[in-house]
Parts: sequence; C-alpha cells; structure tokens
Amino acid sequence: MAIEWDSLVVEMVLLAAIIYGAIYVESWVDRRKTHKEEEKGRVQIIQFVRNDLAAKLRFIDECIQYRDYKPFFTDMWDAVILGGKQTLLPFALFENLQHTYSWMKYYNNELEQRGVKGGSDGEREVLEVLGEVKKSIEQSLKMLA
Repeated sequence: MAIEWDSLVVEMVLLAAIIYGAIYVESWVDRRKTHKEEEKGRVQIIQFVRNDLAAKLRFIDECIQYRDYKPFFTDMWDAVILGGKQTLLPFALFENLQHTYSWMKYYNNELEQRGVKGGSDGEREVLEVLGEVKKSIEQSLKMLA
C-alpha cells in the first residue's frame, strides 16, 4: 500500500492552519477582553477622581467661608497609586493629577507647621496655598472633562 504524500501534506497543512488559527483567535479574544477591562477601569478611576476633586472644591469653599482650615484627605489618590491603577491613565493626565494632589499635601504640611489661627500671618499664607490648590484642582477637572 503506497502512501499518498499529496493528500497527507494537504491534511497536515490544513491541521496546522486550524491549530494556528484557533490559537490566534483565542489570543485575540483574550487581548480584547483585557483591553475592555482596562478601559472600564480607566473610566471608573476618572469618575472616582473627578468626584473626589469636586468634593475638594466644595471643601475649599467651606474652609474659606468659615475660616476653619482643615487638612485634605488624599487617601483616595493614594489608593489609586498603591493599587497600581495609575498606569491605566494617560501619562499627561497622571502627571497633572499627581501635581494637584501634591499641592494638597503641601497645603497639609503648611497647615500643620503654621498652626493657623484666625487673622494671623499664617492664615494669609495658608489662604495663598489654598488658592493654588484650588487653581490646580480646577485645571485637573478641565483635563478630566
């Protein structure tokens, strides 16, 4: 009995094409799923940060209105960083947000160092820093929009 090499080669090529195609499709589906999950995470982080910054603006207005200077809580942004989720954001946006939250931490340090009392020189300086924080937050919110 003679081996029909032509049909054997054709069958092997078809089998190889089917296997390669199945692996390629599986890889493509996996990449697509990962991309969708990352996009969903990116949207959630942006919404999360946008809400946090909007709350910070209200907090600043209340601090100025009542002359009751309290520190910012930056634990939301710290959670994003510690979770490694900042890699989902475009670099320019990440850099801008990092700058904004750094201003908040600087304000917290100034507040702690000066022990602000109403009408003091320390209050004027803290108000200047608070104004810079507010400008930075507004710039970040424009970038997030």
